[in-house]
Amino acid sequence: MSDFKVYYLAGKAFFNGNPIYGVNFGLTSGYYKYSPVFIFFFSPYLLFGYKTACIIHGFMLSFATIISIVTIKNILQNTILHHEIKHKYLLLFVILVILNHIFREIHLGNVNMFIVMLLCLGIQKTLEEKFIASGLFIALAIFIKPYLVILAIPLLFHKKLKSIWSLGIWSGVLFIAPIVFLGLDKFIQINSQWIHEIFQHGAYLYSNHTFTSLIRRYITLRVNDHSHLYFLIAVIFSYVIIYFISLKKYSAFSEKYNNKTLIFSYFSLLALLPNILITDTEHFLYSTPIILFSIYYLYLNTNSNYTILFAILSILYGINSTDILGRDISGKFEDYGILGLANIGLIITFLLVQRNQKKVDLVSTQD
Repeated sequence: MSDFKVYYLAGKAFFNGNPIYGVNFGLTSGYYKYSPVFIFFFSPYLLFGYKTACIIHGFMLSFATIISIVTIKNILQNTILHHEIKHKYLLLFVILVILNHIFREIHLGNVNMFIVMLLCLGIQKTLEEKFIASGLFIALAIFIKPYLVILAIPLLFHKKLKSIWSLGIWSGVLFIAPIVFLGLDKFIQINSQWIHEIFQHGAYLYSNHTFTSLIRRYITLRVNDHSHLYFLIAVIFSYVIIYFISLKKYSAFSEKYNNKTLIFSYFSLLALLPNILITDTEHFLYSTPIILFSIYYLYLNTNSNYTILFAILSILYGINSTDILGRDISGKFEDYGILGLANIGLIITFLLVQRNQKKVDLVSTQD
């Protein structure tokens, strides 16, 4: 649990009054890069010895995975399908597709499934109009990974203004809360170090699965190392254009379709982030919601072409393990960015499948 080791040792250092930013706590990339607030939420682990804390964290990640999948299923059946999903064994297919990434997540002791859980609970509470809880869940996720603020855009465009206000208020509370424990001077200093660490994060990481890397390999264009920021801007701009051309039409039809397009936008943007930003491969767990949605869509709306395509992409998405493929073939999968390509394919397949379903629903409602 090399990632967990960083959180654990950084927490020990923090409460002992030692620096936590710019200090290597483990491997080459073993720098603490999360907010000071994260330390406080992580602090209960510090009551235990390291090995015991590792075991507890493994169980917590398992619970987070279960809660995430159950929450996604509830969103699907309550907001999109509007009937109970009886074929619960289909959830095993979801687990099977993401299993390799879950193994790596627990092996490293990362926190991506906590992020997925918080974001799923956040959008669920938004749909239930429990705005205080929705703002808190999404704010907690953003304080772990600040780039997740991009998910506020669908909330804004789909007029979930109470969730936006709640998110803003909770973000402010979480940001200033450490003043109580640190004092103003120390608070300013440590947050300055955090912001600096965020911008330094990409300097010691590399991913073969980003748009930048894939373009370099397959199109042989010279792309700037910092182009991921331009891709992020391009994705936001593209979403705005698509919203006003297409999504707004469905959203304006009824509140039901407004919530549907909100869910599709929210989870599609989340799934796309590992293809834009330099991250570890377990961050592709962000695609868990669209994988679950696609499996149920394809089960309920039989389409052999989409089913075969989804199956192939799912295998490419989840099979790259040295235990399964061997070190040489696994290395080739990594070098050629197969995971990144498969993830893009899964997102496109999800959008195509749900778009066809949305057209059928819209026509039947009009009739």
